[in-house]
Amino acid sequence: MNNKYPLYLSASIRVLKERKQEQECNNERKDTLLRVVFYGIKSSIYTPESINYEQALTEFQFISAMKDIIAKVTPNEFMSVFPVEKYFKGYKHDMKDYYSTMEYLSTLNLDEPLGEGALMFLAEYMNNDVHRFFVRSVVSLSSLRQYEGHIDMYEEFMAAQGANTPNTFKNNKGEPMYLRNGKPEAIGFKINKLELVK
Repeated sequence: MNNKYPLYLSASIRVLKERKQEQECNNERKDTLLRVVFYGIKSSIYTPESINYEQALTEFQFISAMKDIIAKVTPNEFMSVFPVEKYFKGYKHDMKDYYSTMEYLSTLNLDEPLGEGALMFLAEYMNNDVHRFFVRSVVSLSSLRQYEGHIDMYEEFMAAQGANTPNTFKNNKGEPMYLRNGKPEAIGFKINKLELVK
């Protein structure tokens, strides 16, 4: 799988340089922007796992930049690059499918840039590459937080919901805590899809 990473990364760098040149000439083309989205998502999903803080930070920054670029495209433009997949049985597994995606899209102006709703759009969109990019964005944030001494986001979420987890404990008030850099820290996790990647 990772043998595709150098190819997509190279294409992503090439098209980012092309976009920068167009911006400098005040002549940014929409097809260039859409190629940035395509190669950016593809290179992100094939990026090898981070093995140190610097790699985790670089990946997080790249994904954040991609989210900002995706915010500039409209749903119709995005669908021309990553079509909604024709998977129709999501109701059986309580997951996204073609129907739920089309229902969500019906609530949007398809010719207006995604803007602040870009991350929600990615979360609601049924396409395997887009889904993997969205998951990668959450994993990237969790990985970066772990390098900064926090516990895994999933474990923090479960502890915030009252579950007993391996790396958490409750203080004398019954509040969930964990050790960060040798000091107790309160669980402050609040689930909000729009704030998972900034």
